Amino acid sequence: MGFIWLTAFWLAGELLVRLLHIPLPGQIVGMALLLLALHRGWVKLAAIREAADLLLKHMMLLFVPVVVGIIVYYPALLDHPLPIAAAVLAGTLGVLAASGAAAAAVQANRSKRKERRNSHDLPL
Repeated sequence: MGFIWLTAFWLAGELLVRLLHIPLPGQIVGMALLLLALHRGWVKLAAIREAADLLLKHMMLLFVPVVVGIIVYYPALLDHPLPIAAAVLAGTLGVLAASGAAAAAVQANRSKRKERRNSHDLPL
């Protein structure tokens, strides 16, 4: 059932991108929709956990096309090393910054919820 949910959100993202001409990959929009559905409780984490764990366990297989692409486009990589290196560096730093900001936001949210719980436990 988890693969059905994951595929449905992927396809929904692809459909939205094509219909609304959103300048993002459909996979990203689909995962954002899935995140929203999980956050709102429309989809339970238990429903997708097994499928997600399986995909994460075998993630290295998903990088095979990237390696093949590098081999195919090796001459282009040699012809334009600086722009490609700059793009890779900027992308990596962007992902690191976004991941750090997301982790900090999650931690701050957890701390606020914990403080609210603890403040309700205090005697009056």
